[in-house]
Amino acid sequence: MSRAKSKMGISEDESVAAEAVELEWVSRFLTSLEQGNINQLLSLLTEDVLLVSDGGGKVHAFTRPIQMRNQVARILAGAIEGIKPYYQGSLQAVLAPLNGETGILLLSGDKTVAAILLQCRDGKLSEIYIVLNPEKLTRV
Repeated sequence: MSRAKSKMGISEDESVAAEAVELEWVSRFLTSLEQGNINQLLSLLTEDVLLVSDGGGKVHAFTRPIQMRNQVARILAGAIEGIKPYYQGSLQAVLAPLNGETGILLLSGDKTVAAILLQCRDGKLSEIYIVLNPEKLTRV
């Protein structure tokens, strides 16, 4: 995750003091994504939320971090809606500890298709890191 931290502007020596992401909060986040509820998503994001994705050159991902709340909400809702037909209803989101932080795994059958790391600040989502690189997902 050192590459993710560098993209987020966090040095290797810096301790990240993120708030614990509660199960109820993650449930609201996932429900908002599944329903494509942009207004609910916006209410869960900080003004300066940061979205970083890592496809490792193997799958499509954003080449640059995105740090506009409206864009992040629309991208997340659109991405979930866009991949549903590809997985034909077999896509499942499960809560999992990732690198000592709260995360979400998107699963299709027994295959992990994405790992999502979340960090909160002041009760809202401040950073989202989405791992899509199949080589990294084999280690989750």
